[in-house]
Amino acid sequence: MAFTDLIGKAKELTGEAAAAAGKFMDEFNEALPTMRALGFTIKDLKVGMGIMPEIGAKLIASADSIDPKKIKELIAKYPDNKTLTAALKGLETAYSIKELIGDLPCKGVELDVTLGIPPHVGVAFVSNAPASASAGHAAIAASGGTAD
Repeated sequence: MAFTDLIGKAKELTGEAAAAAGKFMDEFNEALPTMRALGFTIKDLKVGMGIMPEIGAKLIASADSIDPKKIKELIAKYPDNKTLTAALKGLETAYSIKELIGDLPCKGVELDVTLGIPPHVGVAFVSNAPASASAGHAAIAASGGTAD
């Protein structure tokens, strides 16, 4: 009887974890247009299955395309989307630290988002501009437009 109870609890926990992962995924999908407007594209997507499902995505952008003032505005605009808010707060913090360091030679920024229990956001400044961001800026420049 104890084994049956254990299996029942495991199924219950798995269902709750899957529901939470689904909610995170919905919020992530809602956040994508905002992240694209900041200049981010999805570089990698990974899915992990287990008792606690996990979805991970790496988003990349040119470091020059990110406007810290715009990040603050977006945090205030979308307080209910916890995934977007966490990603934006991670970016805001990283850019604040970058300003304290001074002249950090970086061309790109990578946002590593893990949707799971608990969720995690990592931000990395990289020395090379992302290929997709560089191509986008080159196409804009070639057309005579501006990136802003």
